[in-house]
Amino acid sequence: MTTFGRMAMGDPMAEARALEAELAANPGDAAVRAKVVARLGELTAEVRSVTRDQVLVMTSAKQREFCAYAADRMITLGGGDATALALKEEVKAGEDWVWRSRNLAALLGGFAVAAGLAVVVFAALAGSVALVAAAAVVSSAALAAIVLTYRRQRWRLDAERVSQVVWRHGI
Repeated sequence: MTTFGRMAMGDPMAEARALEAELAANPGDAAVRAKVVARLGELTAEVRSVTRDQVLVMTSAKQREFCAYAADRMITLGGGDATALALKEEVKAGEDWVWRSRNLAALLGGFAVAAGLAVVVFAALAGSVALVAAAAVVSSAALAAIVLTYRRQRWRLDAERVSQVVWRHGI
């Protein structure tokens, strides 16, 4: 059995493939099935990062990918206990897109749109088609930059939030 302080030195996906091969060689063996489920659960703890308070957190896309696979596989194999279900929910919740500094993003977005429209109106009144097109492109690019800067998946924001208290990094 593994502990939070010890990390498997191998590739967790390679170990998972070896477990799957063992399961394929013994498809009806309940003991092998239970062993695969238990080891996948252990691997999910090994691949995740650990905070100083011994809390498991997902701080990378690779961790999330492995945990999603392992949770689905444990549930499929009949090990769909509360741990696997909670892990699956954690992965799913992390996929939500959220705004970081929503008010600032809205203010900057509103300013980009208003400034772009103002330049377009003045350029149109001046009869400059090139300036109208340039203003539209620049304001659209500014709005896109604001969205890309302030909108993140929840797991990335959580990873940034706990980065200073991570004691051991996972994969």
